[in-house]
Amino acid sequence: MPDMNDDLLQLKNRIEKSIYQILVSEAEDDSDRLWLMERISDDRLKKLLPRLSVSSLHVLDVIYAHDSIKGIDIAREMGLTKGAVSKITRKLLEQDLIRKNQLPDNLKEIYYSVTPLGAELAELHRVFHKEKDHKAIELLASFDEASLEIVADFLEKLARLR
Repeated sequence: MPDMNDDLLQLKNRIEKSIYQILVSEAEDDSDRLWLMERISDDRLKKLLPRLSVSSLHVLDVIYAHDSIKGIDIAREMGLTKGAVSKITRKLLEQDLIRKNQLPDNLKEIYYSVTPLGAELAELHRVFHKEKDHKAIELLASFDEASLEIVADFLEKLARLR
């Protein structure tokens, strides 16, 4: 009769392998860019897109969603460092996808907002994610809610272990 610890070790290894495969595929995934390239009509965006990281697209989306937001708030929302956000926003500024603003009474704080070109790209990126979310919902619908709660609880607790 197999030992319970052996069974748990096998399950742990399966889970780790699956999480690793997801992380690697996400890191190497160019599907965002490929999907966007097929649908972009603006030549300026077609030239910019190959130089944008996936993180840049997501920072652009956060700025688009908030209209005017500080770098520290972007970092908090995305779980990135302030330095990473600063680097990404600098590139987005150079590419005229966002602009920075300051309040007349507080020149220390910088707020970011999207340009019309940035809004066009952010909106198209949101359409991509809606399609991707639809596929995820189809998968999730094949499981009962109680099972999904268990998976979600497990993953949250696993993330806190790291």
